[in-house]
Amino acid sequence: MSISSFARSVLRPLLRSAAVPRSIGTISTLESEEQFDEAFQGSTPTVIDFYADWCGPCKQLSPILKQAIEDHPQQVNLLMVNVDDFGDIAHEFDVMSIPAVKLVKEGSVQAGFVGSKPADKVAAFLDEQLK
Repeated sequence: MSISSFARSVLRPLLRSAAVPRSIGTISTLESEEQFDEAFQGSTPTVIDFYADWCGPCKQLSPILKQAIEDHPQQVNLLMVNVDDFGDIAHEFDVMSIPAVKLVKEGSVQAGFVGSKPADKVAAFLDEQLK
């Protein structure tokens, strides 16, 4: 399934649904596929961090992303997805290398990047995408 068809068939309907209230500015690690579905309810943009526990650059990027989300209160959520546990989800998002970051906004992936980035670059990425 391509990301655009995934966005149309799964994300867009979930974003329009308000069945489960979700707080804004949350940071969570994916524990189940059901939690993944719930992550996109509401209209708050969600940054997805695809990572693995054994990945050195992932370990560098994780605290930078978490701080960037905390620096943008009430604007965006962060969902950490371990590719070793949720390979199917990573595949649906065309993740080929990690760390991979995708920003889901208005029912589709709006932007993203691959690899570790310094804090100022991550902050600039979020600032640009959350305008």
